[in-house]
Amino acid sequence: MMEIYASIIAKKMLSNTDPGYVDLTSPAGIGIGALVYNYDGDVYASDEGRMLAEMNDRTFRLGNVHNSSYTDIMLSESLLDPLMESVTLSAPMCSTCAFEPYCGADPVFHHATAGNFLGHKALSAFCQRNMGVFTLLLRKMRDDPVFLDLMRQWAQ
Repeated sequence: MMEIYASIIAKKMLSNTDPGYVDLTSPAGIGIGALVYNYDGDVYASDEGRMLAEMNDRTFRLGNVHNSSYTDIMLSESLLDPLMESVTLSAPMCSTCAFEPYCGADPVFHHATAGNFLGHKALSAFCQRNMGVFTLLLRKMRDDPVFLDLMRQWAQ
């Protein structure tokens, strides 16, 4: 049995292959790794962005399949703005974080919880959760050769 999130992180840490997990990419994978179509034809940068629209927050609406071209959707400010703000190497606290190569940005989460695409990293549950998981996995790999071998298998 494989723990999927740990295997994604193991792949990022122990291989040269990026698993393409949109929440752990920089810039964020929204709109790049996936687009979401709603029942009414609206296109969103992510499923979480679509869910926000159901709560009357259409920040991540990129267009509509009935009247927007692919170019319009992909060049939408609703996509480009959060992507520009989600480059971790230029984000305060991310740029100096030891975990930056393994992590990513989640502008939808930060918009919903902090009111902006970047969030305050010291207060971000996204950052706290990922730093905790990264720390745990690295400690276990350092201290337990059997666990390290398991992570290497999962990283393949």
